[in-house]
Amino acid sequence: MKQLSAFSMMLMSVLLVTLVSGCATSGSPTSDAVRARARAHTDLGAAYFQQKKLNIALEEFSLAAKIDPEFGFAYNGLGLVNAALGQDESADAAFKKAIALDSKNSEAHNNYGNFLCSRGKYKASIDEYLIAVENPVYTTPAAAYTNAGICSVRGNDTKSAEIYFAKALQVKPLSKVAAYQLASLQFKRNDAQRAFITLSNALVNNPSADALYLAVQITNALALQREENEYRVQLFRKYPNSKQAAALKSGMVGH
Repeated sequence: MKQLSAFSMMLMSVLLVTLVSGCATSGSPTSDAVRARARAHTDLGAAYFQQKKLNIALEEFSLAAKIDPEFGFAYNGLGLVNAALGQDESADAAFKKAIALDSKNSEAHNNYGNFLCSRGKYKASIDEYLIAVENPVYTTPAAAYTNAGICSVRGNDTKSAEIYFAKALQVKPLSKVAAYQLASLQFKRNDAQRAFITLSNALVNNPSADALYLAVQITNALALQREENEYRVQLFRKYPNSKQAAALKSGMVGH
């Protein structure tokens, strides 16, 4: 659970910086000067949020919303910070405000979905992710599909999770997160051959410890001794102090 939360927060942070750096506006028309001031404080809030300076980020987002009450991105930032601070009611209200001001704000829908998923509201979160990907100009639909898959796993709906991870790979074939997650599910349902094919995307260019450990498990199941040894060597060399390396040392290989 903690690992998923860390992933979600990282993703929200990246998306926040992406959304405030563009030139799109939200809500009703307002003066260029006012919108520029609100955007500047929202950008500052995003920077402080990435640095985990949450109280300062909260001040900047709040000031942006005060300057321009129609600037949806400021409320999206308020949602992220309040969620990180555990202020759930405020976070929920802020995300809803951001979406009300701009129903096509896919980043806000995705971030709200992450918030809902982290609070165990799985169906509602997936609804938000699917709204996000409906926007044809959304630049990171693979992220929303991947989040939908992760949340489906948390809700014990692995069938839907596989569908969402597959969709993520359709729009972004080299998505390492989606490839690892889908391969993990395929391996758990005893389809090691398909899992090995899927995992290949996650094994290119600096694979994670999780991906290498799964590769060892899959190649072991397929009796591919040479490949298994190669992945073992990579794991021990790149991540000698990882829990995955410790698991291999203890003989823990398999499902």
